[in-house]
Amino acid sequence: MSTTPKYGRRAPKRARAIPFSRIRTGQIPTHPVSIDHLGATGWEMLGNDRAGGCVAVTWANVRRLVTLVAGAENYPSQDEVWAVYKTQNPDFDPSGDESTNGPGSSADGGMDIQTLLEYLVKHGGPDGVKALAFARVDPTNTEEVKAAIAIFGYVWTGIVVQDANMTQFNTGRPWDYVARSADDGGHSVITGGYGTPGKGALGGDERFITWAQETSFTDRFWSRKVEEAWVVIWPEHLSHPAFLQGVDLNALAADYQTITGKPFPAVVPPQPAPAPTPTPAPAVTAEQLATSIRGLLTQNGV
Repeated sequence: MSTTPKYGRRAPKRARAIPFSRIRTGQIPTHPVSIDHLGATGWEMLGNDRAGGCVAVTWANVRRLVTLVAGAENYPSQDEVWAVYKTQNPDFDPSGDESTNGPGSSADGGMDIQTLLEYLVKHGGPDGVKALAFARVDPTNTEEVKAAIAIFGYVWTGIVVQDANMTQFNTGRPWDYVARSADDGGHSVITGGYGTPGKGALGGDERFITWAQETSFTDRFWSRKVEEAWVVIWPEHLSHPAFLQGVDLNALAADYQTITGKPFPAVVPPQPAPAPTPTPAPAVTAEQLATSIRGLLTQNGV
């Protein structure tokens, strides 16, 4: 299917952030070798064929997935996506044009993922939900990426798109790295699956949503063109078993306070008290042992 998509992810600012590796319990929820949280249909373009709002669209797709898993799906609207986009492009008007302040104009400036995550923690999104925190996932550590997808259902992923990837996308093939293909732009997507390759566009190794479709990356693309990966902790996660098993909330709260200077904005269950050490039995001397044995022998007429 041919399309005219846009990009819009700015280069990462790489400010200080909580590393995901510090807040993992080390327990990865039981999950199959292949997993795909993105099987729901009805993913929407949400204006990313008109303006560089891919980061705002990823917010909407993440909120849809998290609320769907929590049992009360809410897919943010186009107006809400534009509201998120305007947090970094205040003069942008989706009804304008490239000669004024609409799509394609200087007011259509794309977004930085981490800056949006900081905003969502401080102010919340137009759906009325504040993010509790976020953590940086190491995209070069494939086991950490898989753990994040198993625990959260997704990783928010920043990539560099090559010219060749657009041909691959439009012809229903996985996104693969092509050595001589030029870079086309920065992009933001939700990655929510990995494992055994499927057919057609899902023949790659990591599955993601972009421009209203599910497709996939090859490991070769992932290792070369993924620049950043994030998980966002939402209120819905605090009642989700996989999250509670996989994330050390006390470590998360401590790191959050260290970085922000503020207490973690949710109740953290107290850590269970360690089991008391049993009182050791009193030591018995050799003389006491010999006396006890003689007493037993005397009682038995020996």
